[in-house]
Amino acid sequence: MDAGNIVTMANDAEAAQRRDILLDFYRQEHYDAITLGEQDLNTPISTWIAARDNGVPIIAANLFHGKRSKKPLFEPYKWFERNGVRMAIVGLIPERAMRLCPDTADVKVTSPYEQQKLMKKLKKRTDHITIIGDFTKEEAASLAMAYPYVDLIVTSSPLVFKQETYGTTVLAACGGKGYYGDYMQMPVESHDSTSVRAVRETLDVKIAADTTYEQKIAASKIKPRK
Repeated sequence: MDAGNIVTMANDAEAAQRRDILLDFYRQEHYDAITLGEQDLNTPISTWIAARDNGVPIIAANLFHGKRSKKPLFEPYKWFERNGVRMAIVGLIPERAMRLCPDTADVKVTSPYEQQKLMKKLKKRTDHITIIGDFTKEEAASLAMAYPYVDLIVTSSPLVFKQETYGTTVLAACGGKGYYGDYMQMPVESHDSTSVRAVRETLDVKIAADTTYEQKIAASKIKPRK
């Protein structure tokens, strides 16, 4: 899964090409869930609707198309059962992440701290709940207070660098910032979130795998990351 901010703030041709390669990478690597951060929302929503329609598993429980709509624009969550552990991943967008969105007249974001009905439903159904989103440490702490039964919050905020704990909720950082695809690895033999870790080595160009993002960037002839 990836917690957002997967593209850069730039909207030039190279940035668009890099974004399309990364989205293709997510599809080929069968990512389970991706949400949108402030950097992504600088791009028109139509870009992400097209990505969703092409198989990118975007989730966002509190992003709606139209001011009066009650149906989320994307799936609110993904649900899995692995090794007997029932898991839910919920995508939430902080309201301030919409400040640069060009489509604020057509979409709305409700408070991520007011999703009690959804979160309580998932609590009854699952053994482990993860929230993904572009959250600062302060925002993550507020989420942990609103939903103290959540096991893990994965953030793509560039302001979060290390793992934190709020009560029984673990905050972990995961964000590629438009240059590579990070993901979180978590054992599902138990629902112990303290063993979560960020992974990047499988995307290293030294590993022989035709679908790696870095190899696709190299083949595209656009500038590699420094």
